[in-house]
Amino acid sequence: MTETAPVAAIVPVFNGRRYIRDAIDSIVAQEPRPSEIVVVDDGSTDGGAELLAGHSDVRVLRQANAGEAAARNRGIRETTAPLLAFLDQDDVWLPGKLALQVACLADPATDIVFAQHRLMVEDGARWFRRDALDRVLTAELPGTMIVKRSAFARIGLYREDIRLGSDVDWILRARDAGLGFRLVEAVLLLRRMHRTNASIDEDAFMSGLLRATRASVRRKRSAQGRDEG
Repeated sequence: MTETAPVAAIVPVFNGRRYIRDAIDSIVAQEPRPSEIVVVDDGSTDGGAELLAGHSDVRVLRQANAGEAAARNRGIRETTAPLLAFLDQDDVWLPGKLALQVACLADPATDIVFAQHRLMVEDGARWFRRDALDRVLTAELPGTMIVKRSAFARIGLYREDIRLGSDVDWILRARDAGLGFRLVEAVLLLRRMHRTNASIDEDAFMSGLLRATRASVRRKRSAQGRDEG
């Protein structure tokens, strides 16, 4: 019998036919593997979700296109495991990710665990962070994170009105709320860069980042005002 960890792995998909099998295979190959694997097809038109028919442990949910935040939130709502992990459709978890990070979450003071990652860049990819190539990177990405479900109960789900950068907004909210963060200093994610990455749109990404940062500043000012009052 395959050993499982009390983790729901959630994969939002939008027209991800080219890469989705690699992503799911990297989840299934984990030892232990997640107790739940959910793919949320966010209105795809390329038939990518049908490629997962051979994965009996994968549950596919379908919805009209509503954005990545809505897809992640759907996955959270429709799973029950006490720990949550996320993977983008074009990225890959490396062996040992679940085992290392789940162990860290045994600490009651730790709510969220991140890891490091590397980039794998396809020919023709247009990306604005060329300085990050061939380096071990530390970033608070959904794909490097495992989090206690109780963290979402405490601060809420991803903001669906932020189409690009809802993950940044959520992390800032978690920090502002005083949740416990920890970093595993090991590369546990390969992040694929290609010509259709959402993050290639620098203007949209920076706009989402600015919006999330401003919201964090407002929260801190409001909290400061309450403390002074």
